[in-house]
Amino acid sequence: MQVFVVGAPRSGTTIVTQALNAHDQIKIFDEVSLIDVLDFGGMVVGKLLAFLTERGGHEAYRARVEAAQEPAAALREVLTAIAAPKPIWGEKNPMYATRLDDLRRGFPGAQFLFVVRDPREIVNSCLLYRDSPARSGQDFWIKDSVADAVGLVEQCWGPLRSAQDDVSVLRYETFIAHPKATLDEVFSVWQIRFPEQSLFDAHAAPDTVGDLQFYRRGAPLPWKVANLSPIRSEPPSRPRIDASDPAWARVDALAAQFGYL
Repeated sequence: MQVFVVGAPRSGTTIVTQALNAHDQIKIFDEVSLIDVLDFGGMVVGKLLAFLTERGGHEAYRARVEAAQEPAAALREVLTAIAAPKPIWGEKNPMYATRLDDLRRGFPGAQFLFVVRDPREIVNSCLLYRDSPARSGQDFWIKDSVADAVGLVEQCWGPLRSAQDDVSVLRYETFIAHPKATLDEVFSVWQIRFPEQSLFDAHAAPDTVGDLQFYRRGAPLPWKVANLSPIRSEPPSRPRIDASDPAWARVDALAAQFGYL
């Protein structure tokens, strides 16, 4: 079975993924671009190519595609072998939040864990690192204005306006306060329960392509440092960045709409 962890960037998708990977039946990869198999007619490029090559699965994928001409099915078979013996596997990728229908076509029967966080905290976090020397062009979620940041959240949350049976909404704040109970509830349909203590431990970075998701030039990225520490049940809150910006009214409206005000 496949599980995709999605949500607006800075929602806590990485922390949730690390907790999921603490279970001996679950393997969630980190932003390896599995969706590319749907976008390039079976040809794998970039992150997905590097991912399959690093794990010795590229040749097997090519052979399956040549035999059956069904790229998504071939990728599912190869990923099942790579994730073995863990029967539940998938990918964490905030960029998938607006592409659930595409994933449904390529990964029929997949489930989606949609992580939601107070949009006021998301916007602040998107602005917090705008002047960081570690920022690069690939950090699309780092924004320079409140309007740009809330626009990203609004776009990502579009699918939440219509309920779907394959989408489970996980509130970040509830997860942080009660990680075991929150995950046990989400995965109860598959009779999966999580070990309590391991959820509070420091976790390694999720399996990804190289180490660019957590490190650059050998140093941990400033926005990933907290992911290498134990879960804190009460994350610190920060004052609003650019608090006088009128775009904060849009953020507050979104917070009210989703029950945060």
